[in-house]
Amino acid sequence: MKKFRKVHIEITNICNLKCTFCPPKIKPSTTMSLEKFDNLNNQLKNYTKELSYHIVGDPLVLSNLNDYLNISKKYNLKVNITTTANNINEKHYKALLNSTIKQINFSINSYNANSHKKNLDEYLNPIIKFIKFAQKNRHDYFINLRIWNLDETKSAKEFNKKVFNKINNEFNTSIDIEDIYKIRPKNIRVDRKIFFNFDEYFNWPNLNNNFVSKKGFCYGLDSHFGILSNGDVVPCCLDQNACINLGNVKEQTISEILNSTRVKNIQNGFKNNIIVEELCQKCEYRTRFDKKD
Repeated sequence: MKKFRKVHIEITNICNLKCTFCPPKIKPSTTMSLEKFDNLNNQLKNYTKELSYHIVGDPLVLSNLNDYLNISKKYNLKVNITTTANNINEKHYKALLNSTIKQINFSINSYNANSHKKNLDEYLNPIIKFIKFAQKNRHDYFINLRIWNLDETKSAKEFNKKVFNKINNEFNTSIDIEDIYKIRPKNIRVDRKIFFNFDEYFNWPNLNNNFVSKKGFCYGLDSHFGILSNGDVVPCCLDQNACINLGNVKEQTISEILNSTRVKNIQNGFKNNIIVEELCQKCEYRTRFDKKD
């Protein structure tokens, strides 16, 4: 039985922001039932040790997030949480201290990708308040402040500078904006198990995108796969509309879906540097993983 490093399971596709870097949501708003989620965790424990509660949507919109976390805990599955933290407050604290959490990713550049009534301090202060609460409680998981907006034109440089200044003041760090753009690090440590995480903007794959290549490699169905909130299984965490619909967990088991001919064709294709699916052929992000000659 093939093992995966991680499975992305979208417990909800509802988000309280509309980031410019995210594609429009086509599928109806859906939240996975606890009963179905329990059943999936029971199946997934045979395939992975780690879940990510995200494809699109924000887990923090759910008032019963801790119920989902406790289910994953029951099956000894570690969890990654990705959130804009646009609505984070003390009612989330209990859930976000759940011992099954391995990592919390705060998408900081989501603020700059929306029109807000709140100012930057009003957005960042609740995040910082939670981080200090987690520190006081000696959190065991990693906290990543994601800045995924580095581009050649430095379009978000002034925003990033304000964020770094805020963090420098709060955590006694000395992160320099010029060094970030010069060195292009992947991570910078802020404090114990707290990091800035950097990356570039990317275009989500879409069937309307220009053709990229029929040759190449991807980690989809190799290191991970995804399950949308409506139960559709997809080969990677960027197929938010199930363009490559491998099956639905309401109708088939995970084992049946992963052993299908379509899944095997995709996996064998990537092993041989061949891109089988049209969506993958039009995916620019995938080119980051192409094997070099």
